[in-house]
Amino acid sequence: MSLEKFFQWCYQSPVLGILRDSSYAMPIIQSIHLLGLTILLGTTVMLNLRLLGIGMRQLPLSDVAQQLWPWAFGALLLMISSGILVFIPDPVRYVNSGPFQLKMALLALAILYHFTIFRRVTRKKLSPRSPLVNAIVAFFSLTLWFSVGWAARAIAFFK
Repeated sequence: MSLEKFFQWCYQSPVLGILRDSSYAMPIIQSIHLLGLTILLGTTVMLNLRLLGIGMRQLPLSDVAQQLWPWAFGALLLMISSGILVFIPDPVRYVNSGPFQLKMALLALAILYHFTIFRRVTRKKLSPRSPLVNAIVAFFSLTLWFSVGWAARAIAFFK
């Protein structure tokens, strides 16, 4: 089955039509999606502030990371699953949207960065790194995640 036929099936599906056409289903799903985004950004900001030495200085960075990772991972799973439910009832609208394509590219980069470089830096119990390295890691982490949110917001305003 080609991707185009799958998109047509999604749009014509009576079950997915209920999601798309309901007055309440899509706002509820989008609210859940935003809840996941809020939790993910909240944990990411907290961890980045600790990485920068702002707040929670009495706690080792690796301990803060260990406490926040389950929340961040759960929020990411919530965002992805609710995002699929937002996407699937009207996939053509999103696939043809420049901001949506940008959001997906930024999301892939943010996830890759978050689970490689950022995780390695925040989880290690090694000697302290230079403040410049910490600032660079935090800058890219925050820039990527907030860019995902900004691109998502642009979907409503641009095609």
